[in-house]
Amino acid sequence: MSDTQHNIPNELKATAKAHANIAVAKYWGKRNSDLNLPFFDSVSFNVEDLTTETTAVWNEDDFRDALSINGWQVPEHTLGRLTRILNTIRSLTGITKRCILSSKNNFPLSTGLASSASGYAAAAAAAAAAAGLELSESELSSLARLGSGSAARSIPAGWTRWHAGNLEDGSDSHAVSIAPPDHWPLHVFVIQVSEGPKSISSSEAMQQCQSSPYWPTYLQQASQAADFAQNAILQRDFAALTEAMHTNALQLHALAMTCNPPICFFAPKSIEILQHILRASRGIQVCCTLDAGANVVVLCEETAYPFVKNDIIAFGLPFVQSRIGGGVTVQAKPPHLSSE
Repeated sequence: MSDTQHNIPNELKATAKAHANIAVAKYWGKRNSDLNLPFFDSVSFNVEDLTTETTAVWNEDDFRDALSINGWQVPEHTLGRLTRILNTIRSLTGITKRCILSSKNNFPLSTGLASSASGYAAAAAAAAAAAGLELSESELSSLARLGSGSAARSIPAGWTRWHAGNLEDGSDSHAVSIAPPDHWPLHVFVIQVSEGPKSISSSEAMQQCQSSPYWPTYLQQASQAADFAQNAILQRDFAALTEAMHTNALQLHALAMTCNPPICFFAPKSIEILQHILRASRGIQVCCTLDAGANVVVLCEETAYPFVKNDIIAFGLPFVQSRIGGGVTVQAKPPHLSSE
């Protein structure tokens, strides 16, 4: 970000909205935990109707940075990853003010639906815009990555690829859009199996999974998954996308269940839905994935939509019906006008 321009406004306030993203080829494991640098590339899509909206205000009157989510104040001692982002902005701008962030999610937190991705993406975009930073998309993606690795993928629009990069400072580790939201008009269903938080955070689970005897094999296979997934997306090859999603997701969960101590993210209903979708995918264009949590995300083509929706309704669980979503958006002052 050495060539970044900034122009500090009088009113240091901005609002940003970011979408949760769901990985087709997953990010799992860090070669550098402080900078959230992954071992290999990952590929995902943004979900239009899963969003976080965050307002950031830089204020001289406050003694410390602060964050509230859905009206609840986040304890100061848990703000470490957010502080990385804010300190980077301070170092780029010379601002000495504290930043107060207020965030609203329209979906449950810490349940495996990438709330940290949309959360840190929105926080980074709002705080940077409020500080007057004019960041490129890749710079903003790198900034969001400091909070949560997967947040890098919530900055660009549509289908995105996060490049792991090779540099030790992480300056080449950011996400780019590989296809816009309307490239492939798939239906997205997010089935809420669990409202409660996961028993273990993704960061902890990633570290623990390296104790599995299958970690070296997983690392080798997962390193090739992004290319396979990207080709399927660019060619709109649903059979290849199904293979990519199912193989990558099940390999991750198998790895988790073979580490020490074992981790099982599935709930009984997760397995029921997974088995149903795996059977259905042999006859119609439908596939699914699970991130590090119990909730299930289903994709389908238009031809399969009536059947898939009926089946999802029959599960009797809350779900969100959506499409592939856009990238992060920012509203600068006055609040009702967009900067785009």
